Amino acid sequence: MPHTAPTPIHAQAESPAAGRGPRGLVFALAIGVLSFSMMQTLLVPAIPTFMAEFGIDASLAGWILTSYLLCGAVAAPILGSLGDRYGHRLILLATLGTFVTGGVLAALAPTLPVLLVGRVLQGASTATFPLALAIVRRHTAGDAQRSATGWLSGTMGLGAGAALVVGGVIVETLSWHWLFVTGAAMGALSIVLAVIFVPASQRGQAARTDWPGTALLTVGLLALLLAISQGGSWGWGSAAVLGLLAAAVAALTALVLVERRTPSPLIDVRTLARPALAITNDLTLFLGFIPYLFYVGLPVLLQADPAAGFGQGFTVTQTGIALLPGAILVFLGGRFAPWLIGRTSSKLTALLALGVMGVGSLGVALAPQSLAVIVVFFALVGLGNGIGFAVVSDLVASIAPRAEIAAALGVNGVLRTVGSALGAPISTSVLTSVAVATTGASTLGSFTALFVIGAVVSGAGALFSLALPAQR
Repeated sequence: MPHTAPTPIHAQAESPAAGRGPRGLVFALAIGVLSFSMMQTLLVPAIPTFMAEFGIDASLAGWILTSYLLCGAVAAPILGSLGDRYGHRLILLATLGTFVTGGVLAALAPTLPVLLVGRVLQGASTATFPLALAIVRRHTAGDAQRSATGWLSGTMGLGAGAALVVGGVIVETLSWHWLFVTGAAMGALSIVLAVIFVPASQRGQAARTDWPGTALLTVGLLALLLAISQGGSWGWGSAAVLGLLAAAVAALTALVLVERRTPSPLIDVRTLARPALAITNDLTLFLGFIPYLFYVGLPVLLQADPAAGFGQGFTVTQTGIALLPGAILVFLGGRFAPWLIGRTSSKLTALLALGVMGVGSLGVALAPQSLAVIVVFFALVGLGNGIGFAVVSDLVASIAPRAEIAAALGVNGVLRTVGSALGAPISTSVLTSVAVATTGASTLGSFTALFVIGAVVSGAGALFSLALPAQR
């Protein structure tokens, strides 16, 4: 499908509707992004509670998190593409409505299968972020656009981190049902704000729905993420995992071949193959992977018995409070990134982001027994992550053709999810196989090894960022 060159970023904004200033627009979108990002980790403190409530083991309880992840990875590019065609505001409202429905269903769930259905419906909200960025690109320009991108990128990181604290407080003072009530209430508020402050976008070119592309993308992503998320428990060399990986490769290869021949593809692979966009998407894998080493490792470390020589003996809520500065720095990093990009370049800003994450990872690795070191250096990891996500979001929004912006951001979100999905099983594998004590518990060396991996991957990502375009 032929494309025209992307219009310069300053010339791409549509005029907001009267009375809907950019501040109201960004605030409304930020609340929507906050709602979806909090539900990624809000349930983490409640996993033991779900195990006791439904009489299930840890692997089955993990599906409460995995179901959200899988649905979100599939929904983001599909709903993003629909937004490009039928209007981003319309699809955003439909997405938030599905999120609220899923929250209400999960809050009232009498059984685990019903709760999982609710979580799958909630997972559609992953498309909120690419749709919000697409709306920002259409209705703002220049510095205002970069500032809005920073707000949304920072809010996404802040929500995921703050939810660990909020989730712990809710579980310890109320019940697990209120986790979903909280999410549904935030989603409902997001709908009201979107109706008031978000103007309707012009529809894209009318076209038939690309059902073959949709089916292949769904099968490919589900197979890939299922293999990644279950590889640790099923065995990486098991027939099930190898079969899923083979199915993922076959489906995604077929997707590329089909989309190249489709007049109106769900995802234009020629756009994604542009060197600058391909490098940006690859960098997102690093940014998605590194934080999850800490999301998995630090709660185990902080809640360990001090008698082991390194734990803090924290409760779930205390652990969340200790990690909160890192979440706040993610937000501040997203806000700081536009200033950095404007005064240096995207390449240098990305290099700085990965460098800061590397320093933070190395600091925690060198003294994982010190609470002060953990708090300070994990905050650096959060700062670098917030800057990094703002950079890649800004690059994708600048490089992708205007008619495909939400779909391109959706694909970028999938890669972030893939990186995060890789981080969880690798962290678990390291903590259960490296320097494990005779009792079967992880030792201080296990945590050191885990965070050294974070430092090494950050360094590799910093080198990779040198291939980014040096645009402002």
